[in-house]
Amino acid sequence: MQQRYLGQEKEYLALKELADEIVTLLGVRIFHMQRLNRALRSGTDARVDLCLQEYDEALKRWNERLTSFYIRLPMLATYDLAQHLETSIQAELVKTGSAIENLATRRKAGTPTQKGQSAKVEDDLNRIQGKAIAFNKHLLDVVQSQRGDVYYGKRLEFSPQNMEHFSTWMLVKSLFIRDVDSLSVVRPPLDS
Repeated sequence: MQQRYLGQEKEYLALKELADEIVTLLGVRIFHMQRLNRALRSGTDARVDLCLQEYDEALKRWNERLTSFYIRLPMLATYDLAQHLETSIQAELVKTGSAIENLATRRKAGTPTQKGQSAKVEDDLNRIQGKAIAFNKHLLDVVQSQRGDVYYGKRLEFSPQNMEHFSTWMLVKSLFIRDVDSLSVVRPPLDS
């Protein structure tokens, strides 16, 4: 029992660490994309070069960890989170990152950035930021749920599949309850 609890706690801590890493690196990447876009619109060449270098570093750190995120998310949380990260957020990051890099290449070639192009990229980045916030909230909800399961136990609904978790007294009590579906019990982590 104690080993199972320690295993569950280890999984929770690994998920918490993973969530912290994703939230941080995603925020850093989006921030540097926004900063580079603003520099391309109205910054000096030196500022653009500095922002491009910082963006490159943020992009490198994100891409180095991305495969790990895709592998660990289904193991520690759900496959849906990994799929959402890949198809919704990463796909948008790649598309918008390409647009920013194209603007940077054009600027280096001497073609000024048009305000409309930069505004479209800004809109895209704001949309990505919204998706990232929603993703992070969902991921943190999963972390909080797992934390509750590990440290406080799980609420088990009365059903034929869960009967072994109910005491004899609870089973007898269920005979006299009108709404059996409302019967549940909280099982401590070591008992569930």
